[in-house]
Amino acid sequence: MRRRDDWNRLEDLIARAGSGQLNGLAPAQVLTMTALYRRATADLARAQRDWPGEPVHRYLNGLVARGHGVVYRRGGHVWRRIQTFYLETLPGTYRLAWPYVVASAALLFVPAIVAYFVVLAHPEAAYGIASPALIDRVHHHQLWTDIPPELRVEAAGLIAINNIYVTMIAFAFGVVFGLPVIYVLIMNGINLGGLFGLTQAYGVSGGLFEFVIGHGVLELSIVIAEGAAGLMMGWALISPGNRKRSDALVIAARRAFTLLLGLSPLLLIAGTIEGNISPSDAPFAAKVTIGLTTGVLFYTYLLVVGRRARAEPAP
Repeated sequence: MRRRDDWNRLEDLIARAGSGQLNGLAPAQVLTMTALYRRATADLARAQRDWPGEPVHRYLNGLVARGHGVVYRRGGHVWRRIQTFYLETLPGTYRLAWPYVVASAALLFVPAIVAYFVVLAHPEAAYGIASPALIDRVHHHQLWTDIPPELRVEAAGLIAINNIYVTMIAFAFGVVFGLPVIYVLIMNGINLGGLFGLTQAYGVSGGLFEFVIGHGVLELSIVIAEGAAGLMMGWALISPGNRKRSDALVIAARRAFTLLLGLSPLLLIAGTIEGNISPSDAPFAAKVTIGLTTGVLFYTYLLVVGRRARAEPAP
């Protein structure tokens, strides 16, 4: 039958999961198995209607019963699942999403570079991305990044909450073929590059760089990863491959949610740095060290941890 290959694949994955345990499967295989299980349940419903008692009905009934025990497994080992998530699932999902990470970074940094040189050559262009009050401060060789010490703890909390909100919006808008995500990345890149171009034109870009470097490496890395999650969902709708568009979206959404769930809490760290250390009188060398250290730890974790776990190529 036309669905025999899907059933055989599901049967193989169920067997490899073994006794209701999912630890034997790579994250991508688990997502594939759940999508195939949903299809098998639909096939079983049709078989019950059209071929009750036939061999195909009995086969599907047994296949779905075995799959149910694996897909809907409940119970203990909470800490083991948390450990598996952070040591295998999250970094593995990030690595599988590398084409989307590269695309997300390009959508952010290419407009940033272009905007930097445009505003550097024509400072009046900054009025298209910044308020007149902010531009007036730069004209007087002042920055807008000073946060009074008594307000820094509150500012750190507000910054972190805002950043998490933005990443959640980017994730949610991925279902609109990724277009809003592309818009958000490009506009953020234009704003970032344009402000650096403006401050460079008036000789205060060093102060802006000193403010950004402490938190910026970690924060921008997370923004790029969450942008990749939204692009992943959008591409699943545009090019679902040999899957149904709905199945491709479900698989992409689960991978995207893995990135959202795993990386968004790190924005609390970036927000704390941005609200407390970045505007402080801490030495420039200390801010650079913090920025580079958080970046090295972030990418070492995502690119190295869990590489021994079995991985299945992204569909």
